[in-house]
Amino acid sequence: MESTEKYCARPYHDLHSPFSIDERGAFAEYIIHDPNKMPSLALGATVIIKDKREDSDIWIAARIVGLKAISPFNPEKQSLLYHSDDTFNPTIPIEELNGPHTHQPMIIRVELTREMTSKEDGSQDFISSAIQRPPSAGSKLVFPNVTTVPGDPSPSLEQILDIRQNGIELGMIGFGNIPYESNNEFLTYRWDIDNLDNKHVFIVGESGSGKTVLLKNLAYQIRKHNKKNRVILTDVQGDISQLLLWDIDNILKPRLTWQKKVSDKHKDTENSTFAKECLAPFQLVIPKVKTADQDADIVALKTLATKQGVVIKEISLRLQDLNAPSDVEYLYRISSPQVAGLLDDIAEDLRNRKEKITIERLDLALNRLLTRNTGATITLTTNGLAYYRSTFEAARRALRNLNNYFDKDQESLQTEQNPLDVFQAEGTTILYLDHLNLDERLMWEMQLVKWLYENKKDISNTYVFFDEAHQIIPRTENSFGSPGVFERLRSNFEKLAREGRKFRINLILSTQNPKDLHEIVPEQCPTRIVMKINPKNAKYAYLDDGLEYIANSFGQGQFWIQSPFNGTPDWVRVHSVAPPLPHEPMESFRKHLETKVKEK
Repeated sequence: MESTEKYCARPYHDLHSPFSIDERGAFAEYIIHDPNKMPSLALGATVIIKDKREDSDIWIAARIVGLKAISPFNPEKQSLLYHSDDTFNPTIPIEELNGPHTHQPMIIRVELTREMTSKEDGSQDFISSAIQRPPSAGSKLVFPNVTTVPGDPSPSLEQILDIRQNGIELGMIGFGNIPYESNNEFLTYRWDIDNLDNKHVFIVGESGSGKTVLLKNLAYQIRKHNKKNRVILTDVQGDISQLLLWDIDNILKPRLTWQKKVSDKHKDTENSTFAKECLAPFQLVIPKVKTADQDADIVALKTLATKQGVVIKEISLRLQDLNAPSDVEYLYRISSPQVAGLLDDIAEDLRNRKEKITIERLDLALNRLLTRNTGATITLTTNGLAYYRSTFEAARRALRNLNNYFDKDQESLQTEQNPLDVFQAEGTTILYLDHLNLDERLMWEMQLVKWLYENKKDISNTYVFFDEAHQIIPRTENSFGSPGVFERLRSNFEKLAREGRKFRINLILSTQNPKDLHEIVPEQCPTRIVMKINPKNAKYAYLDDGLEYIANSFGQGQFWIQSPFNGTPDWVRVHSVAPPLPHEPMESFRKHLETKVKEK
């Protein structure tokens, strides 16, 4: 769009509504008499204001934060009533006299973000600075060109948003229901992971928002960008594991016209074969549980994954790899608060004697003490602490409960290697958790966080995806019983988030329930993505006021993104593409699993 063809909005201010700059920000209002000539009007959209300062033009970047229609008959009334039955239309006599009066001027309220001045080197580059003062009464508001147009002195949307030229592609920018298009080209939002110090990401999206597809696409883009990047995905619902099964006819297809245009531009270079090569090699890690062999989905998944050359590792956690048995106190399922201390004391004694801390060894120690002592209390010879006999009995019950989660693989108990070391594998690793109950999932994710922190120096360039993150780092400690368990959980995550990024361990945390997520997560994640969300939850996603109602109506794959260190401190609306990856609804996917296994 050439600058001469731009339709502009004029200043709209008086003594009651002046342009202002104060502690709440910098704001201005403009009026447009024919909104139809500005079809890109939308909350959150980026605009540019042309103003004159001391014989030179200055450009002020702004973001639309309010739109209000006004009546030409009654400026105090915000909207005209339109009637389908012309006999009740009060404007007909006026229109017969001197033409139509049904148009509604619109007031555009904008938040001013920064001033932009042209560089003196003759290029079309700009220097950005803070807002110094409001625009003048002679200023004009226009929509910027999507990309730089030769001969147009105004900054383009690409320049205003400081869109990176390199990085992984997350989608196309557009503040309406479709992305902006100029000369058959779209403006791609790139996330420059090579030059970001903090790559932690916080993603919020309700069921059906397209969050799973976004997570898969992120993994694909990360691996496509650099094959040295390692990807670990936790799969709590079974849908991430579709990435392993490329022989099923479930490759995601573009649905929308603009998505097909984007796909057509890449069809010679990006297809399912290319995507598979980027993500490979694949590894599937399955926790061992008592009912694993009876789970039809796991049997089918293992059968098909093996046919496609996926490395499958079934592992069991070991109690000896914990810092202390009390780390998993919530799994004891007993009411005695002294049990945690007793088991930790006995474990410490075993450690001092260079013995492995296994469930079997702890049980033998408890049984020996019970047998040798007949009194109501039993004193430990190692530290002189006395515990009630009933506490010892409760500790044995706690160990029986822990036996459901730990030390299932006798072979691994004979080695020094931690079973979680399988996550050092290159390529894409999926930790399948769909067959576990909530407590089991929590335990595995907690131990993965601990292992990542302890091995941070050896697994650089690793991106770890945690779906339903509110389960592993919740806002409150109510579901954990002991405050100590909750505090250790929060502390382990905080240490990994703060220190892991120094060693290039990057966390992608997603949730449907941001209100249940601990506030430390968004604090540690400067890049935030908000997909379709209920307005009541928007404040927990830290979405700006007014944008939550747009997010509430998002279609699949649409999202707001805020990434200050990537050049976009304001929320930018992105429309994601359909990556050539396996994806379909879980109900039909499970049917495919069953059908394919029978065919084999």
